[in-house]
Amino acid sequence: MRKNGSRLISLRQYCLTDLFLFAVILVVFELILHYALIAYHGSFTFSPLVPIVLLVMMRWGWPSVFYALGDGLLFCLLNRNVEGFQPYHYGVYIIGNAFIMLLLLMTRFVGKERIAKKWYFSTLFVVAGWVAVLFGRAVVSACFLHSFVGALLDGLGDCFSLAIGIVIILVMRKLDGMFEDQKHFLKRLDNERKEKMRRDNFGDDPVEIDEESISILNKKDDDLY
Repeated sequence: MRKNGSRLISLRQYCLTDLFLFAVILVVFELILHYALIAYHGSFTFSPLVPIVLLVMMRWGWPSVFYALGDGLLFCLLNRNVEGFQPYHYGVYIIGNAFIMLLLLMTRFVGKERIAKKWYFSTLFVVAGWVAVLFGRAVVSACFLHSFVGALLDGLGDCFSLAIGIVIILVMRKLDGMFEDQKHFLKRLDNERKEKMRRDNFGDDPVEIDEESISILNKKDDDLY
């Protein structure tokens, strides 16, 4: 459907397109970081998992679980030939990553709007997501008879990912609509569009007139002089 030369898309089409773009971003990031890690002989580590999953969670909610699962699978496929990699790592990274879904409770009880508007809630959101992933991986590792504490301590060493994740989210929250529920965002845009049309049709914003001025205007013409 076209209106005034522009193509209108449904909410479903917009959602699928948005989810697809974030999936591409996640895959591209993981590939770049994986081969950069090889090139620099493991001198640094960074995972885009937490900030990207939390962005999708804020925008669309539960579909973000697929990004957590997919990132775990992709990580394992890229590192399956690395020394020390074991088959149980598939479970550790795929199932462990899924623990980030606990953050849906935070979006429910704290509220997406408060998380986005307050920088400290945004920071807490990232920290909680990072901890949830580390905890999940440690729990799954313990299920395979490995040390829970050891797995947790190994994950805590990756503070660089946490720091970068916080920076990414704090930047994204400043961009209009990026760190916002997209249904709410689209409704807000529609209301702003309608308000602009109303102003175009009726002029500038209404001017508030005090009671004294109204009483003067209500007088007969002769009484004004």
